[in-house]
Amino acid sequence: MTLLLNKCEHYARKLHEDVVYGGGLNMMDQVKGTVALIAKHSRLTGEDKETALAAAYLHKCFEPKRIKEGVAPLTMEQVEQIAGAKVRSVVEELSTEPETETLSKVEQWKEKADWAQKLSPAAQEILLAEKVLNFEVSRDRPNPKKPLTWHKEYFETRMLMVDKIKDTNPELYRVATQTRDQALVKINALLAKQSGHDGR
Repeated sequence: MTLLLNKCEHYARKLHEDVVYGGGLNMMDQVKGTVALIAKHSRLTGEDKETALAAAYLHKCFEPKRIKEGVAPLTMEQVEQIAGAKVRSVVEELSTEPETETLSKVEQWKEKADWAQKLSPAAQEILLAEKVLNFEVSRDRPNPKKPLTWHKEYFETRMLMVDKIKDTNPELYRVATQTRDQALVKINALLAKQSGHDGR
């Protein structure tokens, strides 16, 4: 691992270690998983790939709800001091994700998909890798507080973004769709069982 990546991992641990959310996913595990998927599947090479990996370590550094209590999110100026201008550029792109709460879920994710389509390849690879991990959690450890229909909608809406940026990395897209399909088989089986039980 390069000095840059070591430094970014160090800051990621300071921000995310022991933070848990959603279906019980540890934030640092998500960060490391995102990095690992990009390391394995990235179409980028050389300095561009290192930039994507470094940005993957810091891609949640600005979100208070993903950061330890009492620890301040990083500013973009701090990201640049830690990792340089190229990494800052990718992290800054990701920080502009639209959050229009007045829209329906489908419309929100259509908006996010249009936004994602305009990002750099490094930022798009991070989003694809992140969705793969989210899909794995929904497949293996679905949030028990959410109804099964919510999980189906989750995949439908997130795939709006994944489909829009699939060309940036066909292999990550393949893994994302495969994971989605596996999860839907489980969900549909549970829904059928639930429906059969209710009908008796």
